[in-house]
Amino acid sequence: MNDEAKYIYMARNPWDVCLSQYRMTTELSISQFQDGTFEEFFDPFIEGDLGYGDYFEHVAAGYALKDQPNVFFLTYEELKNDTRDVVLRLAYFLGECYGRALEADAKMLQNVLEWSKAENMKKVIVFELGESQTSDWNAVFTAKRVTSKHGVDGDNTKYALVKEARVGSWKDSFTPELLFRFEKKIQEEGDKASFMELWKDIRAEAIALSHLSE
Repeated sequence: MNDEAKYIYMARNPWDVCLSQYRMTTELSISQFQDGTFEEFFDPFIEGDLGYGDYFEHVAAGYALKDQPNVFFLTYEELKNDTRDVVLRLAYFLGECYGRALEADAKMLQNVLEWSKAENMKKVIVFELGESQTSDWNAVFTAKRVTSKHGVDGDNTKYALVKEARVGSWKDSFTPELLFRFEKKIQEEGDKASFMELWKDIRAEAIALSHLSE
């Protein structure tokens, strides 16, 4: 890490991350998994056998740096619960002048909050699958004819990264068996997964739904 740089690390509960990554993987044709089931995706995710690496290792590394003065560590759930507070704290982290300016200008703060809403981000973060900033990716997109299953406004060459953006979507897809296996994985991680304390309420709910508590 560079002491002169500032780092922002946002962690999200693993159940929602698993579902979100599954949806992205099945959405894009380049993954060759558009007809894959959530159950089929689950094993590679908890074993860290995906192109994005191991979830537990990644979050553990970020969590270990949370007290560094140049690191702004937060959870997605925290952001959703009190967006205004997080935005102001982030502004002050980036520079006191930014925090003071944002706090003093109610209209500017409201604009930031409004344009940060999921419904607006869906319109902004849209990838043109036939276009890329790098020639290497352009070659891949052209050769693979990458498409998005649902596309944007009927155009399957456009992919909207932001979907539901809500906390708790995992409850729509996880079966009691998968929740049981996920909890077993968390326990196997031991101290490496100490950061799970961040989501103790969600974890308790997952355990209850897995029937482990019976």
